[in-house]
Amino acid sequence: MPRSLREFGIQFIAYAMFFGVIFYLSSAPAYHYLKPDQAEVKLAFKHTSLREQECHKRTDEELQKLPPNMRRPQDCPRKRALIYIELLLDDRFLATRTFRPPGLSQDMAAHIYAKFTLPAGRHKLTVRMRDRVRADGGFDYVEEVMRDWIPGQGILIGFDESKDRFVIE
Repeated sequence: MPRSLREFGIQFIAYAMFFGVIFYLSSAPAYHYLKPDQAEVKLAFKHTSLREQECHKRTDEELQKLPPNMRRPQDCPRKRALIYIELLLDDRFLATRTFRPPGLSQDMAAHIYAKFTLPAGRHKLTVRMRDRVRADGGFDYVEEVMRDWIPGQGILIGFDESKDRFVIE
């Protein structure tokens, strides 16, 4: 009987040390995701850009050359335009990203996800997006917001397809 008590005591001490180390590691080392004077901006949404080329209305001669089962009056290429996004903080570039539509024919909705850090404090954040081929290089959607960014705050930028505008939360 004394031998089993000693084994039980050694086993108890080993378990106590193991759980003590786990408890210490779960609470003691302080981990800070961001620096104390930073906030984080996350860009996360799904968006379908416009087609790279306009649909072409086929002439009667073109339609007659095609087999009967392929005689659609319009020829619409499937490839979609690149999505170009710029983030500006106080009118200075914070980031620029280009997203390519996925799919074999590059015709699907792009899943936009990117994250950036910015200094805490009062700042003007501007988000601009181009989702079509434009000769002038302008932007189709622009949203500007002036806010106080709290240290450690997470800001989410989404896109509301029904209202065609950015949502900044």
